[in-house]
Amino acid sequence: MRQSTGHYWGRILPINRWWVGDPSERYWLEITNRPDIGTNLHAPKVNDSGAEYWSYSLVQYVRPGDLVLHWDKNHGPGIVGYSRVTGEPFSSSITWQSRGTYGRQRAPSGPEPAWQAPLGGYHQLKRPLTQERLRELEPEVRKVRDTLAASIEGPVYFPFAISESRPIRAAQGYLTKWPRLLVEATPELTELRQTAASEPHEPDSPPVSDKPTPRNRSRSGYGRQQNAARRRAIERYAVSLVMSHYSSLGYETEDVGDRQSWDVTARRDETELHIEVKGSTTEREAIDLTEGEVRHAEDNATCLVVIDQIRMDSELRCSGGRWRIWEEWRPTRDVLVPTAYRYPLPSNGEVSHL
Repeated sequence: MRQSTGHYWGRILPINRWWVGDPSERYWLEITNRPDIGTNLHAPKVNDSGAEYWSYSLVQYVRPGDLVLHWDKNHGPGIVGYSRVTGEPFSSSITWQSRGTYGRQRAPSGPEPAWQAPLGGYHQLKRPLTQERLRELEPEVRKVRDTLAASIEGPVYFPFAISESRPIRAAQGYLTKWPRLLVEATPELTELRQTAASEPHEPDSPPVSDKPTPRNRSRSGYGRQQNAARRRAIERYAVSLVMSHYSSLGYETEDVGDRQSWDVTARRDETELHIEVKGSTTEREAIDLTEGEVRHAEDNATCLVVIDQIRMDSELRCSGGRWRIWEEWRPTRDVLVPTAYRYPLPSNGEVSHL
């Protein structure tokens, strides 16, 4: 029977891969009481009745680079953190006991076929999304569910059970699809949204004048140039603040961002500081890093300064901002989330000259 959440209970129908083709749909929710959260996704291929079950079968559809939220039944309950999928799903085996009423009546199974996907980079949320907080957000969650139900044919595999008789709660299952719209509707997931963005840093700039924007403006490249100018203005402003600050402490400062893997060098007596500077007009819970910046910070003592919430007017003049500093900063590889790739072109491409 089909539920209002878009689930089919009982024997599974073919998985409705509604998210395929949308690269922004890269989120999932693991609902578990396991003690080793963030290690992997691991579920049997069939349920207690020997039938395929949609929530187990979904494990085989995650892809490297996807992000998995973790709902911990033992603490909260609620979403306590997230991990990223680090490899392709594969067939495995599992020894387990179902937590359902029927499952508790049977002895734990021996090894049986399972789906497994490796996870890495587990990161604990600064503010867990508790069940109590989820119930405060129920109107927004309902809107997301209704929007998806109206636009998607077939099951959605929604992460929450919503009814008129009971408060909102996690769905019955192991793995569910977490829609992008739900990330955007949840303030506690700002960090996750910024971490997953393929083009994070700054939003598109608004038109400078109140006149209607010409339809062909984006084709002319003006909008792209304007955004590049915004980013450059923000960068210059943040670097100037950092240089002024360290100069006031008695350092000689130098902007080296155009030729080094860090932004500012500060020298005083026998001390030399390398400072990485990031600026933003938005509240930042994640930042972009190049491979060069990461490697430099791994090998050299580096200070990270992030200045976000910068105000900018229509003339690209910056003011204000929130200053945060990490004096001894070293990025940890296993929490870095790739948002772009460099692809060596194969040699067998067709060639023509214009």
